[in-house]
Amino acid sequence: MPISQPDPTRRVGRAMAWGVAIGVGAVVLRELVRPREPAAQLIDWERVEEIALARCGEASEPTADAGLQQTYQAIAAELEPQLQESLGPGTAPPGSRLYPGLQAAGRRQWVRFNIRIFRQMFEPLERLQELIPGSMILSLGQKGVSRYLGLILGLLARRVLGQYDPALLGREPVETSSLILVEPNVQAWAKKDKLPVEELRRWLALHEMTHAWEFRAHPWLQTYLEGLLKQVLVGRLVDGHRPSRFELIRTLTIGVGQQWKAISKLQAAMSLLEGYSNLVMNEVGRRQLPHFALLEGAYRRRQEERTPLEKLFLRLTGLEMKMRQYVLGERFCLALREAGGSELLARVWQGPEWLPTIAEIQRPQLYIERARTA
Repeated sequence: MPISQPDPTRRVGRAMAWGVAIGVGAVVLRELVRPREPAAQLIDWERVEEIALARCGEASEPTADAGLQQTYQAIAAELEPQLQESLGPGTAPPGSRLYPGLQAAGRRQWVRFNIRIFRQMFEPLERLQELIPGSMILSLGQKGVSRYLGLILGLLARRVLGQYDPALLGREPVETSSLILVEPNVQAWAKKDKLPVEELRRWLALHEMTHAWEFRAHPWLQTYLEGLLKQVLVGRLVDGHRPSRFELIRTLTIGVGQQWKAISKLQAAMSLLEGYSNLVMNEVGRRQLPHFALLEGAYRRRQEERTPLEKLFLRLTGLEMKMRQYVLGERFCLALREAGGSELLARVWQGPEWLPTIAEIQRPQLYIERARTA
């Protein structure tokens, strides 16, 4: 069958169409990056707060409760010597304060607390505005990112039970006390599963106070994690270096491989931190709390009995991976102690080179063999 030759008219038409398409594309691209006034910020933090507060399930600011705060202070004072006996001083200088004050927080307070943390962490990324000031790209991205962060914070405010923040990448702590329990959520869970709320507060405080020990008793840990975060947050932007557009594009494309390596190390470290805190929470709690078995059973059910909407939310936001960090990290810690006692488990706190990799978190025997041959 003979091969037909292209029609010259059709060929010219296609060439004209391609020319028009390329021209339109160039105009659109130029329009996207053209500076506009007023300049758009990368994230609209006021909008983030507005969305989060509207979604957090707390319509107004709760009234101050001095009695409740005294209760939390008493909990911290009671638990601190128990943790000191179980955990020791770590590698911090003598006389270091390893456990900050514990305080109750409402959902709206938790939202604002975390927005201040995020603003410090996202500050390096906001320097992108200097490269493409007020462009349509930033304007469109701002709406999506701001709404996403607002929705996430609002939904998490209904569920988060406690938090310790070491102020990573912060110039100074954002709160006098950075160790909190979200009291409305603690009370809601206690009521739902008929749990003794006083013991529940102590049990949760054990987890967060162990997080404080992990960072404050090992000062190298914060420096290490900050270095990884800097690699993740658009490379050299955090070092005061103002990259060219070419450097920025390279960082966001072929440089992403280096960022993924940093993310993998972050995931491994966070799995260890969460798993170790769970281990301590359960072991000290088992000795000190009369209704420990009831609390632990309720916690397991809370992890398993999620609605399809909650499961979808966790999967889409990546929080499902964080939930796995608790399980894998605790399993890793238990495996190390079973293989080599407390001495082997304590090795993870000796320095960055002794932190587990993500492969070792998943297969603790790899870490055990590394430690034995070192």
